[in-house]
Amino acid sequence: MATAASDGPDLRGHREHRGWNSLLLACGLLCCAPVFALDPERAIGQLTHVWYENQLPQGTVLSIAQRDDGSMWFATYGGLVRHSGAGFDSIDQRVAPALRSSAITAVHVDRAGTLWVGTLNGGLYRRRGRALEPMPLPERIESVFGIVQDRAGALWLTTNAGVARMDADGTRLLGIDSGFPPRGFYRAIVADAQGGVWIAADGLGVVHWHDGAVEILDTGRGLPTNAVYSLAIDASGTVWAGTQAGPVRYRDGGFEREPRAAALDDKRIYSLFGDSDGTLWFAPLGVGICRLTASRFDCDGTLAGMPGETVRSMFEDREGNVWMGTTSSGVHRFSDSKLVTVTGAMASNAVRAVYEDATGTLWVGTDGAGLARYADQVLQPADGINARLPSRLVRAIEADAAGNLWVGGTEGASRIAPDGSVRNFGIADGLPGTIVFAFAPARDGGMWVGTLQGVARIDGDRVIGIEGTRGDDVRALHEDADGRLWIGLRSGLRCLAAGVLDRCGTDGLPGMSVFAFRPEADGDLWLGTSIGMMRLRDGKVAAFTQRAGFYGDAVFAILDDDDGFFWVSSNRGIARIARADIEALDRGEVAQIEPVWFGKDDGMLSSQANGASQTPAWRSRDGRLWFGTANGVVIVDPDRLLRNALPPPVAVEQALVDGRDVDPDDVGRIGPGVGRIELRYAAMSYVAPAAVRYRYRMQGFDREWIDAGTGRSAVYTNLPPGPYEFRVIASNNDGVWNDTGASVRFAIVPSWYETWWFRALAALAALGLLAAVYRVRLWRLHERERELTREVAQRTEALRTANAQLQRLASLDGLTRIANRGAFNVQLALAWQAHVARGEPLSVLLCDIDAFKAYNDSCGHLAGDAALTAVAGALSDALRSPADLAARYGGEEFAVLLPACGVAQAHTVAQRLLDAVRALRIDHPASEAAAHITISVGVASTEGLAVDASDDLVRAADQALYRAKAGGRDRVCGSAQASRQ
Repeated sequence: MATAASDGPDLRGHREHRGWNSLLLACGLLCCAPVFALDPERAIGQLTHVWYENQLPQGTVLSIAQRDDGSMWFATYGGLVRHSGAGFDSIDQRVAPALRSSAITAVHVDRAGTLWVGTLNGGLYRRRGRALEPMPLPERIESVFGIVQDRAGALWLTTNAGVARMDADGTRLLGIDSGFPPRGFYRAIVADAQGGVWIAADGLGVVHWHDGAVEILDTGRGLPTNAVYSLAIDASGTVWAGTQAGPVRYRDGGFEREPRAAALDDKRIYSLFGDSDGTLWFAPLGVGICRLTASRFDCDGTLAGMPGETVRSMFEDREGNVWMGTTSSGVHRFSDSKLVTVTGAMASNAVRAVYEDATGTLWVGTDGAGLARYADQVLQPADGINARLPSRLVRAIEADAAGNLWVGGTEGASRIAPDGSVRNFGIADGLPGTIVFAFAPARDGGMWVGTLQGVARIDGDRVIGIEGTRGDDVRALHEDADGRLWIGLRSGLRCLAAGVLDRCGTDGLPGMSVFAFRPEADGDLWLGTSIGMMRLRDGKVAAFTQRAGFYGDAVFAILDDDDGFFWVSSNRGIARIARADIEALDRGEVAQIEPVWFGKDDGMLSSQANGASQTPAWRSRDGRLWFGTANGVVIVDPDRLLRNALPPPVAVEQALVDGRDVDPDDVGRIGPGVGRIELRYAAMSYVAPAAVRYRYRMQGFDREWIDAGTGRSAVYTNLPPGPYEFRVIASNNDGVWNDTGASVRFAIVPSWYETWWFRALAALAALGLLAAVYRVRLWRLHERERELTREVAQRTEALRTANAQLQRLASLDGLTRIANRGAFNVQLALAWQAHVARGEPLSVLLCDIDAFKAYNDSCGHLAGDAALTAVAGALSDALRSPADLAARYGGEEFAVLLPACGVAQAHTVAQRLLDAVRALRIDHPASEAAAHITISVGVASTEGLAVDASDDLVRAADQALYRAKAGGRDRVCGSAQASRQ
């Protein structure tokens, strides 16, 4: 039953090196083990969840592995799939002819970095370079369902014919003579650190092999049923089994239940997995995803693509991301993020207000679902309170000294007493406006209320409107230690002190909105405004806008983490800005600073933070920061801000030479005559793939590194012959660079006419030719001496002809081949003289192509040149007679000279020009005047216009052209004086 394997599973001579096995295993674990693990304190729903379905050739993912280069590999019934952070590349029989089956059932990367691939009815393969190599197996083995490597380095396979072990001596099926049960179906296989192998045998329980001995663990050894579907080994080395009746763990010679996971005791566990942090992941049928951590057990059945699914495989990559392959919906990735977004099962998760009360309850106001609480790591609607609120559109939340909770919405303010009773206040009670945006507790009792139509104060059940504020759109309120009320408006800043309303000792900040106040212990007051941050100190306003990285960004809230950083919410996301940077900017030590911006790549479901009202963000007592966004509440924990310190592996994945695919590891010498080289590369970081950045450089051509951003390819055309080295480096989502990166070396072979020997021969030939030319030249000098007189005459005539030709060319525009501005000016002067001498009318038209810059920008300059030429021809063809002159006056502007032409006839010619250009029907997608190229024409004539010089006539035509363009373009306008007549 043994079959020889010529070179084994990359483990030849393992017997001679048996003493090194433990060391090799430890090194292998260090190389392959994840550097991080998913945060066990986050709810499953708070992890970043990415679902890949349509990118795969088939939706069933049976096995997952990761190679040392960082690439992810997936086994599907539609082929072997490789993923490097962006796309998914399918490898099937069309790509790899060696494959006898495209139904891939297992993938595994051994400690030597070799990728092993098991198939359905196609045997076993290993990947070497870019090719799959079939491996010899005993003749009865057709399908391979599972692959693991034991501590000794041997590969174990579960197959259609039973269990097989592959080592340097070959591959052997293990049957009854080896202690294994009669041939059956094996669902799962794992190898432990002690050298043992565990196999789930359908209907028999679990088979445990160790040092050649086999034992069968069934219901007599603690299994709740012999139907075992899955196996896993956790971080402590404990073996877990997923059965038809729930999960169990192996301890002290038998299996036992885990009481904390009792909720799964009657569930089918088709897949389970232990991550590097000690967390156990379960995929019970019909429940969703469950997790057992050191502190709790939780499940989530709401994840997109998961309800009703069966998870067939789980895997943890080197960055700690957990991947789950399903039966029909592809593969799912779960990752940690810097920020956590919390939502709830509510009508709306658009959060406009956040507030923590004295009891520690965190209240959330939504735009459509009313009031909610943060509990059990989700948002839960406060249905009892919402039933008594006048509106479910909440804008502000605050509490007073008596423990009342105040809620502002689009239909007034509501006061919720500690006993749960609700008192609503609206316009009928004296509020100046229905929409309440802001609250501020008054020092001497009561609550200040800011509305769309002014400020009021509520004392008990009495509402007092503040005169002078009626009609003001109030967005923020703050009462300082001196009892002065600061009022942030949509249109500036006001203060109320002792009944007097003023501009707070400032100009009132006209032209901007004030959305937030943040007082400091030293008396400074920070403002969040529609254009950035402002600071009021000793009556002076300092603006931190573009210099502080706020390029017109509204700042809705300003929080302090007590660790030297401001955190702000904005229409651009959430930003962290160092106080030390602001102080350096304030002292003039630096000219520019930039906040660190957080968005979707960092865990936000929406990068739009909500604001323009009070309390859109809050700092809770535990130091966490809470920000309302268009989709959920974003939690920032400054003390647990995850940083991905792992530089991403980088690989050049593909090299295309004039469209031909070349192995990037062996490009070698190419050419001659290479026109285009494209190099496609990838950095394998999966925490936030969209945030990976690249730089590349072609040494021997590029002087500096080229910042490619998120681009994943470099293209070079017409590189000169010579040696080159292409290098690419990349950073992960936290800007940690792999400065070593990847490289490709190659040389472009010169064409025969580019070689040194050809150039040397060409130089010698040129010298010989020069010598011959010199001798012929001497002979011709004697001959020409006799013909000198005749030649001088011929040249004189030729010079006269050339001068005439040059003079004609000098009067033409080089592009349009009609008269240029110089020729126009000359003809205008002559025509003016004729006008003065004979009294004949003279008219000038100025024509301008409408929105021509936009045409150039959208269609390109070559198209613009063609359009100019076409318009010039149309204008020339539409003139009355050869006496008229059309000239290019400059850029897209043309001038037309009409001798002996009065006002009426000039307008007729102008309309003819307008129609001629329209008739060209040249598409102009960027024009607001028409769908095609049009012109505007200004008309000026000596008839009906008092002008003293030709310049006045041109100036009048220019003014008429201006009116034509101002009036909507694609029209004719006459001079103002002529129009009045």
